[in-house]
Amino acid sequence: MPLVRIDIVGPKDPGWTTALLSETRAAVSNAFDVEDERIVVRVVETPRERVSLPGCRTDRFTQIEVVLYEGRSDAVKAEFVRELRRRLAENPGIESCEIAVDLRDRTKTELDVLPGRAGPSPSV
Repeated sequence: MPLVRIDIVGPKDPGWTTALLSETRAAVSNAFDVEDERIVVRVVETPRERVSLPGCRTDRFTQIEVVLYEGRSDAVKAEFVRELRRRLAENPGIESCEIAVDLRDRTKTELDVLPGRAGPSPSV
């Protein structure tokens, strides 16, 4: 079960964020051959005044961390990064130089994700 965290400088337009989520999910599913319902993707927006970026970066800088079960080859991971960068360049329009990708392999002991079932979220 890939767990994806995307950190961005916000706030961003909801359509922009939706594109970021859907294109990332598609890249993970395609490159790692994972069923859509096993992928978790979340976006964390940090207000501009709480982010310190170097001068060579813009407010479109996007940091993506993907936690995976171990066992995928370097070639598969490299293809994922290429597909992710291509998709995000097309929609929502993030230049490749504004994307940092951190892939983290974990054993099934280190990443303990139990199977779930789809259903409504409990009321809080």
